[in-house]
Amino acid sequence: MVKNLSGKTVIVTGSSRYDEALCITNLPIVTEAIRGIGTGIAIDLAKRGANVVVNYTSPRGAIAGEEVVKEIGDAGSKVALVQANVALLSDLRKLVEAALALSGSGKIDILVHNAAAGDDCYMENMTEEFYESQTDINLKAPIFLTQLTLPHIGRGGRIVLVSSVSARMGMPQRTVYAGTKAALEGIAKVWATELGKKYGITVNCISPGPVATDMWTECEPDPIINAMPAAARVGEVSDIVPVVSFLCSEDSRWVMGSTVSASGGMKFI
Repeated sequence: MVKNLSGKTVIVTGSSRYDEALCITNLPIVTEAIRGIGTGIAIDLAKRGANVVVNYTSPRGAIAGEEVVKEIGDAGSKVALVQANVALLSDLRKLVEAALALSGSGKIDILVHNAAAGDDCYMENMTEEFYESQTDINLKAPIFLTQLTLPHIGRGGRIVLVSSVSARMGMPQRTVYAGTKAALEGIAKVWATELGKKYGITVNCISPGPVATDMWTECEPDPIINAMPAAARVGEVSDIVPVVSFLCSEDSRWVMGSTVSASGGMKFI
């Protein structure tokens, strides 16, 4: 793999998560089958030479995080594993401090806002607590982590926000999740104009469709999946990661304020 991010310092939120529905044993092993998108992004950026800050929140996440650390170390990159709840401003500061400690230049080069909460809820059952639990992670965290990073971001830096096809598909029970993901796409455009020239960075969004888990293989094929233009399957982590890595690289220097669909054609943008 080309080391096109050598010397860069990266924060990837939600980078030690995996789907608990896939944990059919108690073995503390992260494999391709259960690896989350954020974990895949962190490892791929490390293989491209970047030094990466990985965060976790729960004891289960700490176990996964140690496996991520090992893979990044094996790739020859530096890594910091930080316990940080991105919904808390004090914990966001911990991520910035860890990144600056990793950086040889005193700069933070790349932010990937991947952490998300996506529970379902019908409107009739909506509560303020449910609303805040998702907006704190999906919206507040990217806004304030970016604000904390701006004094340290280097020219040529990259910000990537992870949206979802849910932002555009009108799926039932996804009022808050879809709303926050649509907001991220709007924020990418605002930041592109507000921060682009001033800080010499690019800001873009990626919009994944559903990504494969064991739950998908156990279910009957979804008619929507069968009708997808690219192939009759859900996506895999390896379908999403290279798109993010491109948006983090110098090759994407003329891509700005865009939302890139990585959904197999489930939703055209």
